[in-house]
Amino acid sequence: MSAMVRKLLCADAEQQVALTSRGLDPTLLEAPWLTVCSRARAAREAIAASPAIEEAIVLSSEEVEGINLAAALKVDAPACRVYLAACEETGSVRSRLAAAHLDGVLSLDEVVRRLSAEVVPDTAAIAADDASGRSREEERAGGFLLTVVSGSGGVGKSTVATVLAHGAARRGLRCALIDADLQFGDLGEIGAADAHVSLDALAEDSALLPEVSAGEVALIEAPGRPELAEVLAGPLDRAVQEALGRFDFVVVDTGGSWNEQQVRLLERSAAVVFLIDQRASSVRACRRALDLCLRCGVATSSFVLVLNRCGRHAPFTSIDVSSALQGAPVIELADGGREVEELLGAASAPALFASGNDLCASVDRLLGELLPRGTALCQGVAQEGVIARWGLKGARVREKKHMRRASRRRSRAQRDEIRVPLGEGR
Repeated sequence: MSAMVRKLLCADAEQQVALTSRGLDPTLLEAPWLTVCSRARAAREAIAASPAIEEAIVLSSEEVEGINLAAALKVDAPACRVYLAACEETGSVRSRLAAAHLDGVLSLDEVVRRLSAEVVPDTAAIAADDASGRSREEERAGGFLLTVVSGSGGVGKSTVATVLAHGAARRGLRCALIDADLQFGDLGEIGAADAHVSLDALAEDSALLPEVSAGEVALIEAPGRPELAEVLAGPLDRAVQEALGRFDFVVVDTGGSWNEQQVRLLERSAAVVFLIDQRASSVRACRRALDLCLRCGVATSSFVLVLNRCGRHAPFTSIDVSSALQGAPVIELADGGREVEELLGAASAPALFASGNDLCASVDRLLGELLPRGTALCQGVAQEGVIARWGLKGARVREKKHMRRASRRRSRAQRDEIRVPLGEGR
């Protein structure tokens, strides 16, 4: 255990959620000065292994009553300040506190204040790192981070993220696929990985991050319990950072909502695939999300706009969507048909590629545009000249026949009154 650890927090997953709902920054639960334990045995081992722990706060544990664990910790480390939290201070409790020589009772709000007070020292440490020359680019150094996002749900992010990861693996890269939809992610059902671990297990032990060889995919699954989403926001950041240090190519599949966690991913990514489908509502959601990025100062220079499920009978082409988005370049992904759903549902991504599916072929062309060549891959930098403004500048995957087909579809769409409202210009 690191000598930097100064505090011990004993709390099960439910109590950790309660703390974040009271205003505790979830990333503090991953701070280097804090050890968080959900089990009584782990808490006692932690306090015995690190004499530097000055304070222990006990909310609950999964095995024993909180006051009994607090008393045991005081016996193990008499010099440590031990507080019992989230407990009604009755006469009986006060008697037991005195008998165990505990240092007091804290409310949940008081716990939040005590932990948040450590942010200032932590910020000073970050400033010291910056002063020593550590930059964001150095933090991102290692693998190539590709994040898949959308403005609305149901556009096929999980499918495309899975195919991207396996497509990169077929190019001989060591790949990681991370499910960042912490509430309802289902990559564990369709990921077809060579090795896998859940994010909640990885949060408990970072050594569980799988090792894979070139041409293989490791999957970090979303937790099986949606209520852990807020607690695992910090561990997700750490998992992404560790994956970038171990894998050549890291694909992150995000959820449908935009939050601080997603913004951090966007800022760290070498490229962002912004996925749109064949619904007018998806195009409008994309436009709103891009406007949000502009208002909030989130850089969109790494964004690649991608229209999914394109085909002969699809309502829109890349030209149509580009027109609705004020001329932003858009790339098309072919509709892979029922075969995609059937094979991914059976966790058979390699078989999908072997079948020569149209979706896999178009994803492979997209990877050819996105992946840097030579040593640039190790620097986490997108291929020079490919990513510009909100998409690919002069991308080769858009062929002339697409433009001819787009003109015919646009005429047919006008007859059928299928259009995307453009609204006011930005």
